[in-house]
Amino acid sequence: MLTPALTVVIVEDQPIIRKNTAYLISTNPGVSVLGSAGTAGEAIALIEEQTPDLLLLDIQLPDGTGFDILQHFWPPKFKVIFLTAYQEHAIRAIKYGAFDYLLKPLDPGELHQAVHRYADLYAPGAQQLDVALTQYAHPEQVGRLIVRTSQQLHVLQVTDICYLEASGVYTHFYLQDGQKIVSSKNIKVYEEALSADIFVRTHQSYMVNIKFIEHFHSNGYLILKGRHQVPVATRRREAVIAFIRNTH
Repeated sequence: MLTPALTVVIVEDQPIIRKNTAYLISTNPGVSVLGSAGTAGEAIALIEEQTPDLLLLDIQLPDGTGFDILQHFWPPKFKVIFLTAYQEHAIRAIKYGAFDYLLKPLDPGELHQAVHRYADLYAPGAQQLDVALTQYAHPEQVGRLIVRTSQQLHVLQVTDICYLEASGVYTHFYLQDGQKIVSSKNIKVYEEALSADIFVRTHQSYMVNIKFIEHFHSNGYLILKGRHQVPVATRRREAVIAFIRNTH
């Protein structure tokens, strides 16, 4: 639910994109666009003056990069949604604590969804914001995963991933907030990327986040928070039970 407290600054070097982004953002009830900038220098001055909650940030700017802006304010007191045409900056964006990473040309629906997710998680949420700022100060310790779909790169908090389900060459991510994201990569890729201390492979087609497990059913499946049921393969049963015992 959006609140009147959500303030936004847009940093984008192309005037038309800057104008269109401001319009799209302003159509969200309870969101106020405090201003926009086309260069790193203008952005720093504007942010210092307005102190926004959320920064929509282009990476390539005429006089520097979006990362230069973040370094100036480090650790920042705002969250960042990167807006860029370049996928190769995603890893560095994660290290800088990106809330989301949207590829140009912007999809209005994806932009609205990202802003709403921010509002749901951080506005006003003083306690959550304190935690977020602590994470910003140590980006290398923040557990995030980049998930590629057919149209977008999603930046997911690992702790928000309930479970993964394989579907052929695709992987379905089921998130704590009820979202489902379909990745174009095989589940094996994510098994190698996700910590074995947090995720357990229960079946050829499933991986589960241990914190969402409520109990193991004798019929051979796990009951997860939200009443999800995930099968446990017979050959994996002993290993899964041992994993649960050692981590609960």
